[in-house]
Amino acid sequence: MPESQKTECKDPAGHWKHLCQLRREGKEEEFKDLMQDPGHICLNCNAVARYAKNLCNPSPIAKV
Repeated sequence: MPESQKTECKDPAGHWKHLCQLRREGKEEEFKDLMQDPGHICLNCNAVARYAKNLCNPSPIAKV
């Protein structure tokens, strides 16, 4: 990844519970559950999750 595109995890200590890490570990059922009824999007990888704590760089999703 080019240096200009690198982004940091906002919660490195809690990275073990982020969707990207759960995917890497093959915990498919666990991350599928966390994606139900999403309220946040990761500005790093565009993953969506119910809770901000499950994303590296979360931003709220505006629900219409």
